[in-house]
Amino acid sequence: MKIDKNHIFNLMDTNGRRNDVINALQGYLTILNDILNNKSMIWDRMPKSLAQYEFYRQAINISPEVFVVHTLFDKLETEINKYLEVREAIENSNLNWLQHNISNYPTLMKSFDMGIEDRARHYTSSLVKLGFADENRNITSIGNLLLGKSLINRDELEKLLPIDNINLVYLRQLLKLQIFNIAGNHYSPFCFAIYILLKKDRVSETSFFEMVQGFNNNISIDSIDNFIADYKCGDVVQNLEVEIPDNIKNKSKLSEDVFRKLFKNRKSQKTVDIYWNFYNYIFDFIGSKSQTELNNLLNFYEKNKSYLNKAYGCSNNIFKTQKANQQFLEFFIEQNNFLFVENINEYLYRQFSLSKILDQIKEYSDTTKRIFKVTGIISFDNGYVELSYKELCKFLFDKEIIKNKIFGNSLKYKDYESGLNSYFCSDLPLSEIMSYENEQIKNIIREIKCCFKIDNISEIANIISNTRQNEFKQFIETKYPLEKVKNILSLFSDRINDMEIKNLVSPDSTVPTIYEYIVGIAWYYFSGKKIDLLDSYNLTLSADFEPLLHAGGGQGDIVVYESDKVVMLEVTLMNLSNQKRGEWEPVLRHSVNLKIDEESKNTNRKVITFFIAEEFDTNTINIWKAIASVPLQSTTDRNKFTDNVIIMPLNTQELSNLLDKSSNYNEIISKIYKSFETDKINFDLSWRDKILDAVNGNC
Repeated sequence: MKIDKNHIFNLMDTNGRRNDVINALQGYLTILNDILNNKSMIWDRMPKSLAQYEFYRQAINISPEVFVVHTLFDKLETEINKYLEVREAIENSNLNWLQHNISNYPTLMKSFDMGIEDRARHYTSSLVKLGFADENRNITSIGNLLLGKSLINRDELEKLLPIDNINLVYLRQLLKLQIFNIAGNHYSPFCFAIYILLKKDRVSETSFFEMVQGFNNNISIDSIDNFIADYKCGDVVQNLEVEIPDNIKNKSKLSEDVFRKLFKNRKSQKTVDIYWNFYNYIFDFIGSKSQTELNNLLNFYEKNKSYLNKAYGCSNNIFKTQKANQQFLEFFIEQNNFLFVENINEYLYRQFSLSKILDQIKEYSDTTKRIFKVTGIISFDNGYVELSYKELCKFLFDKEIIKNKIFGNSLKYKDYESGLNSYFCSDLPLSEIMSYENEQIKNIIREIKCCFKIDNISEIANIISNTRQNEFKQFIETKYPLEKVKNILSLFSDRINDMEIKNLVSPDSTVPTIYEYIVGIAWYYFSGKKIDLLDSYNLTLSADFEPLLHAGGGQGDIVVYESDKVVMLEVTLMNLSNQKRGEWEPVLRHSVNLKIDEESKNTNRKVITFFIAEEFDTNTINIWKAIASVPLQSTTDRNKFTDNVIIMPLNTQELSNLLDKSSNYNEIISKIYKSFETDKINFDLSWRDKILDAVNGNC
């Protein structure tokens, strides 16, 4: 990624930024894959391609709760419908007709790019910034890992980390991420983040992101270690150079016209009025140094403190005052002598520029935080940041190697990031990203074994897993007591409660993902807290156990392995009609394949699926009962069949009612299982062929 001098990097374009960042990226990648591979389109704008128009159309369809208002798109669709020949060409992807005729509709042509195609480019730029697609929007090998089109291969060190594959993909990419300036120097924000957390056990979130998000290749410091150790809020901008405009390099008071052009606020003209009045009060006081003008200045400042501190104080108080001393003019002048610098205009402009940069740091940090979360190794809790699994990570991330990766100028931007075969777009494991030789890896493993007092490195996974499971159980007890879980479950019945649900659980996630997460916790209580819920989830979680992304299409949502049974929970918030289209096939496929897999391994465990949703129609209920009586074929091995596939529909309220019956957990599941058992019959798999043979024979 390239940025200009004094610019702040961002990992998601501000146009279209949203809270559920990871879900958005996964959705955008899925759409891009559909457009490029399934629909065989090239990434270009009208009339060369319909890809960008199609991308935006699908984006608003998959996230209706996010894209509530899409006026420009609606207007474009209305315009297209006025011209049946254009609509037909678009629906049939007739680019030849569009290229030869669209110029006859100049207004329509312009409307494609204004708020539709340009937004498609903005949304997909985040995929490029993280290496999931190249600059031409071709999906990289990293992107294919996220799509489940290829398998991730963990190296020896990665196998030790208790994070899932989605976590690992983001960890790898962020470790490779480099921000280039125009001189070709590069800065690695995530390596800096890891280094800070290796140096300090806990860091305030504000300081952490000011350092990580605000740092760039134009800042000069003598010692990065001293910078981290002595950092105070706002320090990151103190060494930045601010280019002063020529028309401000004078000591006299600026005209209102000049002032408003220099001290702008793109969001509010009213705020600029506050700036201008404040500026006048300052000049009145400087000119008079009187108690009356000081009172006027401080009274106005107190009334508009939040606006003015943000604009000129780098979010700190502009003035040093003590209420008992406000009436003493000498005290104020002594404590705030910056007002009497040689050129107050230059001082205010510099403060205004630095405050704006700090404001950008805060704004962009919001997305950076959400993306850092998905690595699964950084904890954000109660305003503080720390490294999870620090005892392990201090070995996996060699402090000196990480430090040396923070800054550099050895990489060429083109080799680093340009094209599918570039370094950033290539699938590389942790050991290669860290440039570890075989002997270094052996030393790391030796040190870990010594630290954890184990003989076999494979024991690490169990040690950390047990610790994390205990932490998760404590987390559930603290944040999601039983009555709160029941309350949250009751909210899913009406989508008007979506915002309340997100506030109660996680603003970073979608409501369907939260539903899956809460259903899992409910099942944990129903089981009498006996199941290993953490390992049963196929959700991607943060280091703080927050839900980030739901399971991919190739696996069940929640699969609970017990000694005598396997319980799979398939969870959906789809409405009745969408259930049939979107859930019947995957639920059946997952259930059949899971049962056949258990039978192939001769585990003798009973397999039962619970299909959990808000409501069902009669056909859905009866279909699941009916399939238990017929043999079904594996979708991964066509030679394997099974019968008595049990899928029990259970709505949210029914699940909530079960939470008070945890003492009968095994008995209840056993009763449900037995109710599905059918008399063994010799089902004739060739029944259809025999009917057709008979029909053909009678013709």
